[in-house]
Amino acid sequence: MKYFNFLVAVLLTMLYALGKIPPSEKYNLWLTSFLIPFGLAINMIFLVASAVLRKKSGLYYVVTLIIGSNYLLSSFGLKHFFQNEDMNGRTFRVLSYNMNSGSDYREIDVDFNGANTAIGMGEWIINQEAEIQCYQEFVSLKYNESDLIEGLNIKGYYTYFSHDSVEAKRQRFVVGTIITSRYPIIRAGDIFASDNGFNRISYADVKIDSDTLRVVNVHLESMGLKDYHPAYASDFQSRKEATKILFSKLKEGVFERSEQIKILAKFIENSPHPVICVGDFNELPYSYSYQFMRKRLKNSFEQVGKGFGFTYNGNTLRVLRIDNQFYSQGIEAVNFSTRNDVTFTDHFPIEGTYKIQSRL
Repeated sequence: MKYFNFLVAVLLTMLYALGKIPPSEKYNLWLTSFLIPFGLAINMIFLVASAVLRKKSGLYYVVTLIIGSNYLLSSFGLKHFFQNEDMNGRTFRVLSYNMNSGSDYREIDVDFNGANTAIGMGEWIINQEAEIQCYQEFVSLKYNESDLIEGLNIKGYYTYFSHDSVEAKRQRFVVGTIITSRYPIIRAGDIFASDNGFNRISYADVKIDSDTLRVVNVHLESMGLKDYHPAYASDFQSRKEATKILFSKLKEGVFERSEQIKILAKFIENSPHPVICVGDFNELPYSYSYQFMRKRLKNSFEQVGKGFGFTYNGNTLRVLRIDNQFYSQGIEAVNFSTRNDVTFTDHFPIEGTYKIQSRL
Protein backbone atom coordinates (compact mmCIF):
# COMPACT_ATOMS: atom_id res chain seq x y z
CA MET A 1 0.00 0.00 0.00
CA LYS A 2 2.93 2.32 0.79
CA TYR A 3 4.27 1.94 -2.76
CA PHE A 4 0.82 2.46 -4.19
CA ASN A 5 0.52 5.80 -2.36
CA PHE A 6 3.99 6.77 -3.53
CA LEU A 7 3.08 5.97 -7.15
CA VAL A 8 -0.15 7.97 -6.96
CA ALA A 9 1.73 10.89 -5.40
CA VAL A 10 4.30 10.80 -8.22
CA LEU A 11 1.54 10.78 -10.86
CA LEU A 12 -0.19 13.74 -9.19
CA THR A 13 3.08 15.65 -9.06
CA MET A 14 3.63 14.98 -12.77
CA LEU A 15 0.11 16.20 -13.53
CA TYR A 16 0.65 19.44 -11.61
CA ALA A 17 3.99 19.93 -13.36
CA LEU A 18 2.46 19.37 -16.81
CA GLY A 19 0.02 22.21 -16.09
CA LYS A 20 2.94 24.64 -16.20
CA ILE A 21 3.80 23.67 -19.79
CA PRO A 22 2.16 25.62 -22.65
CA PRO A 23 -0.65 23.60 -24.31
CA SER A 24 0.60 21.26 -26.98
CA GLU A 25 -0.90 18.70 -29.33
CA LYS A 26 1.95 16.34 -28.48
CA TYR A 27 0.64 13.71 -26.07
CA ASN A 28 -2.56 15.79 -25.96
CA LEU A 29 -1.03 18.01 -23.28
CA TRP A 30 -3.78 20.55 -23.91
CA LEU A 31 -6.06 18.25 -21.88
CA THR A 32 -4.05 18.82 -18.70
CA SER A 33 -6.20 21.70 -17.41
CA PHE A 34 -9.30 19.49 -17.58
CA LEU A 35 -7.56 16.70 -15.62
CA ILE A 36 -6.05 18.77 -12.81
CA PRO A 37 -9.34 19.29 -10.89
CA PHE A 38 -9.81 15.51 -10.80
CA GLY A 39 -6.22 15.21 -9.61
CA LEU A 40 -6.90 17.68 -6.80
CA ALA A 41 -10.03 15.73 -5.77
CA ILE A 42 -8.06 12.46 -5.67
CA ASN A 43 -5.29 14.22 -3.74
CA MET A 44 -7.71 15.45 -1.08
CA ILE A 45 -9.56 12.12 -0.79
CA PHE A 46 -6.35 10.13 -0.35
CA LEU A 47 -4.96 12.68 2.09
CA VAL A 48 -8.08 12.53 4.29
CA ALA A 49 -8.20 8.71 4.08
CA SER A 50 -4.53 8.47 5.08
CA ALA A 51 -5.12 10.81 8.02
CA VAL A 52 -8.12 8.79 9.22
CA LEU A 53 -6.18 5.53 8.91
CA ARG A 54 -3.10 7.19 10.43
CA LYS A 55 -0.86 6.12 7.58
CA LYS A 56 2.58 7.75 7.37
CA SER A 57 2.39 7.46 3.60
CA GLY A 58 -0.20 10.25 3.79
CA LEU A 59 2.79 12.61 3.93
CA TYR A 60 3.18 11.98 0.21
CA TYR A 61 -0.18 13.64 -0.37
CA VAL A 62 0.74 16.59 1.81
CA VAL A 63 3.80 17.17 -0.38
CA THR A 64 1.83 16.83 -3.64
CA LEU A 65 -0.82 19.24 -2.35
CA ILE A 66 1.87 21.79 -1.54
CA ILE A 67 3.26 21.35 -5.07
CA GLY A 68 -0.25 21.88 -6.47
CA SER A 69 -1.13 24.68 -4.02
CA ASN A 70 -1.50 27.25 -6.82
CA TYR A 71 -4.32 25.19 -8.29
CA LEU A 72 -5.90 24.70 -4.89
CA LEU A 73 -5.86 28.45 -4.13
CA SER A 74 -7.33 29.09 -7.58
CA SER A 75 -10.21 26.71 -6.82
CA PHE A 76 -11.51 27.99 -3.51
CA GLY A 77 -11.59 31.44 -1.90
CA LEU A 78 -9.55 31.07 1.29
CA LYS A 79 -7.51 34.23 1.80
CA HIS A 80 -10.48 36.31 3.01
CA PHE A 81 -10.38 34.30 6.26
CA PHE A 82 -7.01 35.86 7.06
CA GLN A 83 -7.72 39.51 6.31
CA ASN A 84 -10.21 42.16 7.33
CA GLU A 85 -12.38 43.95 4.80
CA ASP A 86 -11.10 47.52 4.74
CA MET A 87 -13.70 49.85 3.26
CA ASN A 88 -12.03 53.02 4.59
CA GLY A 89 -11.09 55.54 1.95
CA ARG A 90 -12.58 55.93 -1.51
CA THR A 91 -13.73 52.67 -3.05
CA PHE A 92 -15.33 51.84 -6.37
CA ARG A 93 -17.09 48.78 -7.74
CA VAL A 94 -16.45 46.96 -11.00
CA LEU A 95 -19.22 44.75 -12.42
CA SER A 96 -18.63 42.21 -15.18
CA TYR A 97 -21.32 40.18 -16.96
CA ASN A 98 -21.63 38.09 -20.12
CA MET A 99 -25.06 38.98 -21.56
CA ASN A 100 -25.12 35.97 -23.90
CA SER A 101 -26.10 38.27 -26.78
CA GLY A 102 -29.16 39.52 -24.91
CA SER A 103 -30.18 35.92 -24.17
CA ASP A 104 -30.51 35.06 -27.86
CA TYR A 105 -31.25 38.50 -29.25
CA ARG A 106 -32.00 37.04 -32.70
CA GLU A 107 -35.33 35.69 -31.49
CA ILE A 108 -36.44 38.72 -29.48
CA ASP A 109 -38.84 39.92 -32.19
CA VAL A 110 -40.60 36.57 -32.51
CA ASP A 111 -40.17 34.86 -29.16
CA PHE A 112 -42.18 36.21 -26.23
CA ASN A 113 -40.00 34.59 -23.58
CA GLY A 114 -36.88 35.90 -25.26
CA ALA A 115 -38.37 39.39 -25.30
CA ASN A 116 -39.16 39.17 -21.60
CA THR A 117 -35.60 38.07 -20.84
CA ALA A 118 -34.15 40.90 -22.91
CA ILE A 119 -36.41 43.53 -21.30
CA GLY A 120 -35.70 42.21 -17.82
CA MET A 121 -31.97 42.21 -18.49
CA GLY A 122 -32.12 45.77 -19.84
CA GLU A 123 -33.94 46.94 -16.72
CA TRP A 124 -31.43 45.12 -14.51
CA ILE A 125 -28.47 46.78 -16.26
CA ILE A 126 -30.03 50.24 -16.05
CA ASN A 127 -30.61 49.76 -12.32
CA GLN A 128 -27.03 48.77 -11.52
CA GLU A 129 -25.02 51.29 -9.54
CA ALA A 130 -21.47 49.94 -9.91
CA GLU A 131 -19.20 52.81 -10.90
CA ILE A 132 -17.57 50.75 -13.67
CA GLN A 133 -19.44 48.07 -15.62
CA CYS A 134 -18.13 45.75 -18.31
CA TYR A 135 -20.39 43.57 -20.43
CA GLN A 136 -19.47 40.86 -22.92
CA GLU A 137 -21.75 39.74 -25.77
CA PHE A 138 -23.45 43.10 -25.29
CA VAL A 139 -26.39 44.00 -27.50
CA SER A 140 -27.84 47.49 -27.34
CA LEU A 141 -31.34 46.34 -26.45
CA LYS A 142 -34.38 48.58 -26.39
CA TYR A 143 -35.31 49.90 -22.96
CA ASN A 144 -38.35 52.16 -22.50
CA GLU A 145 -38.34 52.99 -26.22
CA SER A 146 -34.70 54.10 -26.11
CA ASP A 147 -31.38 52.45 -26.86
CA LEU A 148 -29.75 50.81 -23.83
CA ILE A 149 -26.51 52.72 -24.43
CA GLU A 150 -28.52 55.92 -24.60
CA GLY A 151 -30.17 54.96 -21.31
CA LEU A 152 -26.75 54.50 -19.69
CA ASN A 153 -25.59 57.85 -21.03
CA ILE A 154 -28.70 59.57 -19.70
CA LYS A 155 -27.99 58.01 -16.31
CA GLY A 156 -24.57 59.66 -16.33
CA TYR A 157 -22.32 56.86 -17.58
CA TYR A 158 -19.60 57.29 -20.16
CA THR A 159 -19.47 54.36 -22.60
CA TYR A 160 -17.17 52.66 -25.08
CA PHE A 161 -18.82 50.00 -27.28
CA SER A 162 -16.42 47.73 -29.18
CA HIS A 163 -18.00 45.81 -32.07
CA ASP A 164 -17.48 44.65 -35.65
CA SER A 165 -18.15 47.72 -37.81
CA VAL A 166 -18.64 45.57 -40.94
CA GLU A 167 -21.23 43.39 -39.23
CA ALA A 168 -23.00 46.53 -37.97
CA LYS A 169 -23.88 47.43 -41.57
CA ARG A 170 -25.33 43.98 -42.31
CA GLN A 171 -27.81 43.45 -39.52
CA ARG A 172 -29.99 45.23 -37.05
CA PHE A 173 -28.35 43.79 -33.93
CA VAL A 174 -24.65 44.14 -33.22
CA VAL A 175 -22.79 42.17 -30.54
CA GLY A 176 -19.62 43.35 -28.84
CA THR A 177 -18.03 44.35 -25.54
CA ILE A 178 -18.90 47.55 -23.70
CA ILE A 179 -17.23 49.46 -20.89
CA THR A 180 -19.36 51.94 -18.97
CA SER A 181 -18.04 54.29 -16.30
CA ARG A 182 -19.26 56.95 -13.90
CA TYR A 183 -15.81 58.44 -14.31
CA PRO A 184 -14.79 60.20 -17.52
CA ILE A 185 -13.29 57.98 -20.23
CA ILE A 186 -10.27 59.86 -21.56
CA ARG A 187 -9.05 57.17 -23.95
CA ALA A 188 -10.45 53.91 -25.32
CA GLY A 189 -9.81 51.37 -28.03
CA ASP A 190 -9.59 47.76 -29.12
CA ILE A 191 -6.73 45.42 -28.23
CA PHE A 192 -7.81 42.37 -30.18
CA ALA A 193 -10.70 41.13 -32.32
CA SER A 194 -10.96 37.54 -33.53
CA ASP A 195 -11.72 36.63 -37.12
CA ASN A 196 -15.32 35.97 -36.15
CA GLY A 197 -15.62 39.54 -34.83
CA PHE A 198 -17.39 38.11 -31.79
CA ASN A 199 -14.57 37.45 -29.34
CA ARG A 200 -12.64 40.62 -28.59
CA ILE A 201 -10.72 42.62 -26.00
CA SER A 202 -11.19 46.35 -25.46
CA TYR A 203 -9.96 48.93 -22.98
CA ALA A 204 -10.82 52.33 -21.55
CA ASP A 205 -8.73 54.73 -19.46
CA VAL A 206 -10.92 56.35 -16.82
CA LYS A 207 -10.09 59.39 -14.71
CA ILE A 208 -10.75 58.94 -10.99
CA ASP A 209 -9.89 62.26 -9.33
CA SER A 210 -6.16 62.71 -9.99
CA ASP A 211 -5.61 59.03 -10.87
CA THR A 212 -6.04 57.23 -14.18
CA LEU A 213 -7.18 53.62 -14.23
CA ARG A 214 -7.02 51.35 -17.27
CA VAL A 215 -10.04 49.02 -17.50
CA VAL A 216 -9.75 46.03 -19.84
CA ASN A 217 -12.84 44.09 -20.94
CA VAL A 218 -12.14 40.54 -22.11
CA HIS A 219 -14.15 38.00 -24.08
CA LEU A 220 -11.79 35.23 -25.14
CA GLU A 221 -12.49 32.37 -27.55
CA SER A 222 -15.56 30.37 -26.52
CA MET A 223 -15.32 26.84 -25.10
CA GLY A 224 -18.08 25.43 -27.33
CA LEU A 225 -19.97 23.72 -24.49
CA LYS A 226 -23.34 25.19 -25.34
CA ASP A 227 -23.70 24.34 -29.02
CA TYR A 228 -22.25 20.83 -29.16
CA HIS A 229 -23.38 19.08 -26.03
CA PRO A 230 -23.78 15.28 -26.59
CA ALA A 231 -26.98 15.25 -24.52
CA TYR A 232 -28.73 16.94 -27.43
CA ALA A 233 -28.15 13.89 -29.63
CA SER A 234 -30.93 11.30 -30.02
CA ASP A 235 -28.91 8.06 -30.44
CA PHE A 236 -25.49 6.57 -29.69
CA GLN A 237 -23.95 7.37 -33.08
CA SER A 238 -25.15 10.97 -32.89
CA ARG A 239 -23.77 11.29 -29.36
CA LYS A 240 -20.47 9.88 -30.54
CA GLU A 241 -20.27 12.44 -33.34
CA ALA A 242 -21.32 15.26 -30.99
CA THR A 243 -18.63 14.20 -28.52
CA LYS A 244 -15.97 14.30 -31.26
CA ILE A 245 -17.10 17.80 -32.29
CA LEU A 246 -17.11 18.97 -28.66
CA PHE A 247 -13.63 17.51 -28.15
CA SER A 248 -12.41 19.29 -31.28
CA LYS A 249 -13.98 22.63 -30.21
CA LEU A 250 -12.44 22.39 -26.74
CA LYS A 251 -9.03 21.73 -28.29
CA GLU A 252 -9.36 24.58 -30.77
CA GLY A 253 -10.44 26.95 -28.01
CA VAL A 254 -7.46 26.08 -25.79
CA PHE A 255 -4.97 27.00 -28.50
CA GLU A 256 -6.83 30.13 -29.61
CA ARG A 257 -7.02 31.45 -26.04
CA SER A 258 -3.36 30.68 -25.37
CA GLU A 259 -2.47 33.09 -28.20
CA GLN A 260 -5.06 35.69 -27.24
CA ILE A 261 -3.84 35.73 -23.62
CA LYS A 262 -0.30 36.57 -24.80
CA ILE A 263 -1.61 39.59 -26.71
CA LEU A 264 -3.55 40.65 -23.62
CA ALA A 265 -0.59 40.19 -21.26
CA LYS A 266 1.74 42.20 -23.51
CA PHE A 267 -0.75 45.07 -23.65
CA ILE A 268 -1.13 45.09 -19.86
CA GLU A 269 2.65 44.97 -19.30
CA ASN A 270 3.00 48.15 -21.41
CA SER A 271 0.22 50.01 -19.60
CA PRO A 272 1.25 53.36 -18.09
CA HIS A 273 -1.61 53.07 -15.57
CA PRO A 274 -2.79 50.54 -12.98
CA VAL A 275 -5.01 47.92 -14.64
CA ILE A 276 -8.21 46.09 -13.79
CA CYS A 277 -8.83 43.32 -16.32
CA VAL A 278 -12.24 41.64 -16.22
CA GLY A 279 -14.50 39.49 -18.33
CA ASP A 280 -15.28 36.09 -19.74
CA PHE A 281 -11.93 34.29 -20.10
CA ASN A 282 -13.52 30.93 -20.96
CA GLU A 283 -10.64 29.32 -19.08
CA LEU A 284 -10.58 27.03 -16.05
CA PRO A 285 -8.44 28.16 -13.09
CA TYR A 286 -6.17 25.15 -13.84
CA SER A 287 -5.32 26.17 -17.38
CA TYR A 288 -1.97 27.43 -18.57
CA SER A 289 -3.57 30.69 -19.75
CA TYR A 290 -5.21 31.39 -16.38
CA GLN A 291 -2.00 30.66 -14.48
CA PHE A 292 -0.11 32.78 -17.04
CA MET A 293 -2.31 35.75 -16.08
CA ARG A 294 -2.14 34.88 -12.39
CA LYS A 295 1.66 35.26 -12.42
CA ARG A 296 1.31 38.82 -13.70
CA LEU A 297 -1.80 40.07 -11.92
CA LYS A 298 -3.69 39.28 -8.74
CA ASN A 299 -7.05 37.56 -9.07
CA SER A 300 -9.83 39.24 -7.08
CA PHE A 301 -11.66 36.00 -6.31
CA GLU A 302 -8.50 34.41 -4.96
CA GLN A 303 -7.66 37.45 -2.83
CA VAL A 304 -11.03 38.34 -1.30
CA GLY A 305 -13.59 35.87 -2.73
CA LYS A 306 -15.42 33.12 -0.88
CA GLY A 307 -16.25 29.50 -1.68
CA PHE A 308 -15.90 28.09 -5.18
CA GLY A 309 -17.32 31.12 -6.97
CA PHE A 310 -18.71 29.19 -9.95
CA THR A 311 -19.74 31.64 -12.68
CA TYR A 312 -21.18 29.36 -15.39
CA ASN A 313 -24.96 28.99 -15.45
CA GLY A 314 -25.29 26.91 -18.62
CA ASN A 315 -26.98 23.62 -19.38
CA THR A 316 -23.80 21.55 -19.10
CA LEU A 317 -21.16 21.69 -16.36
CA ARG A 318 -22.21 24.22 -13.74
CA VAL A 319 -19.07 23.80 -11.68
CA LEU A 320 -16.97 26.17 -13.79
CA ARG A 321 -15.40 29.48 -12.88
CA ILE A 322 -14.58 31.04 -16.24
CA ASP A 323 -15.33 34.72 -15.52
CA ASN A 324 -12.65 36.67 -13.68
CA GLN A 325 -11.39 39.98 -12.42
CA PHE A 326 -7.63 40.56 -12.27
CA TYR A 327 -5.81 43.66 -11.05
CA SER A 328 -2.29 45.06 -11.05
CA GLN A 329 -0.07 46.79 -8.53
CA GLY A 330 -1.39 50.14 -7.38
CA ILE A 331 -4.85 48.68 -6.76
CA GLU A 332 -6.25 46.88 -3.73
CA ALA A 333 -9.24 44.51 -3.79
CA VAL A 334 -11.43 44.76 -0.70
CA ASN A 335 -14.44 42.63 -1.67
CA PHE A 336 -15.58 40.22 -4.39
CA SER A 337 -18.85 38.39 -5.01
CA THR A 338 -20.48 36.15 -7.60
CA ARG A 339 -24.06 37.28 -8.23
CA ASN A 340 -25.67 33.85 -8.60
CA ASP A 341 -29.07 35.41 -7.89
CA VAL A 342 -29.00 36.91 -11.43
CA THR A 343 -29.96 34.20 -13.93
CA PHE A 344 -30.74 35.96 -17.22
CA THR A 345 -27.96 34.19 -19.13
CA ASP A 346 -25.60 31.22 -18.98
CA HIS A 347 -23.21 33.29 -16.85
CA PHE A 348 -23.47 34.89 -13.42
CA PRO A 349 -22.32 38.50 -12.98
CA ILE A 350 -19.24 39.09 -10.83
CA GLU A 351 -18.56 42.26 -8.86
CA GLY A 352 -15.40 43.48 -7.15
CA THR A 353 -14.80 46.45 -4.87
CA TYR A 354 -11.43 48.20 -5.13
CA LYS A 355 -9.30 51.06 -3.89
CA ILE A 356 -6.49 52.86 -5.66
CA GLN A 357 -3.51 52.73 -3.34
CA SER A 358 -2.08 56.06 -2.31
CA ARG A 359 1.28 57.05 -3.78
CA LEU A 360 3.60 58.23 -1.03
